[in-house]
Amino acid sequence: MTNTKQISVLGIFFIMLLVLGITNHVIMIPILLQTAGRDAWFGVLMSMVLHIAWVYIIYFIMKRTNQQPIFSWFKERFGSVLTWIFIIVTTVYFFLMALVMLRETTTWLKVSYLPRTPKSIVSIVIILLCVYVAYKGIRSIAIISGILIPFVWILGHFVAVVNLQYKDYSLLTPLFVDGYRPMLKSMAIGFGGFMEIIILIFIQQHMSRKLSYLSIVILSVLLGGLTIGPLMGAIANFGPTIASQSRYPAYEQWLLVTITKYFTHVDFLALYQWMSGALIRISLFLFIISGSIPFKKPKRRLLFLLLLGALLSGVSSIPSVDHELEMYVLGKYSSVSLIFLTTFTLVIALSTTIKVKTKGD
Repeated sequence: MTNTKQISVLGIFFIMLLVLGITNHVIMIPILLQTAGRDAWFGVLMSMVLHIAWVYIIYFIMKRTNQQPIFSWFKERFGSVLTWIFIIVTTVYFFLMALVMLRETTTWLKVSYLPRTPKSIVSIVIILLCVYVAYKGIRSIAIISGILIPFVWILGHFVAVVNLQYKDYSLLTPLFVDGYRPMLKSMAIGFGGFMEIIILIFIQQHMSRKLSYLSIVILSVLLGGLTIGPLMGAIANFGPTIASQSRYPAYEQWLLVTITKYFTHVDFLALYQWMSGALIRISLFLFIISGSIPFKKPKRRLLFLLLLGALLSGVSSIPSVDHELEMYVLGKYSSVSLIFLTTFTLVIALSTTIKVKTKGD
């Protein structure tokens, strides 16, 4: 794999908005509504403000590592043993995140559009496409993201504007009816979702120029907007009680779209949004995992990606695993994500401050 193919800051934004946007839509919004109800949107707003300060740590790490490949940088400073521990932890995390995304996508497709198609078939088709994109490299991921995201953005604004006729924004208040605890819980959930911006550290060597702190802040605010927009829309459309009972509230807003009696049932357009995010998210995670191992031949890297994809597809098709993932997503996903990513980020930041003696010292 070559590291000479660099991508622009705009390309990084396209990738990150799709990779993190799909998680916030699919996973975080249902959890937020079930946990905090009406107070969820205010909690997310507060977590956005806190995250602006937190992303300085990401900027600090990127600056201290000089945006070098993080795995190579780690090996030069701490040796092979600690590097392999770092690689294993990173691989397990990105594998689990890819697994969750694959599982959520195949389940939604089966429930909404393909009830008679085995989930294993859908899973294999998605994985093969993701393996191919990951194998072609980060530049291909960026180009595909740049093609997909304008239409994702247009469709997002389309469903928001068309559904204004059904929205009642008075449903967003009053806040804190049940005290401040629900809002604080939603802050933790939202912050856990925003923490995935740590992905920047694992693709920093592919950037054509160094990211400034302001650039990362702008990205963080945009990601926050991708969460709070459909979250407020779900509450305004359905009310906090009904919205909290929905498994996919962002998608179900598409079911309301009507433009005169001749233009209805356009919820299939949600397929484009969901599949765009799922494709880029899984592909990027496969790319990062394969990038942790220095393959000398492209064919070996392709074989590794195929084996990794087969493992993802196989594990996601096991009924017991499917059930456990469902319980995990609806239960511990947000808390585990917050705790792990906070700890992981701080450990990496701390490692950049440790002075390591070189052979010449």
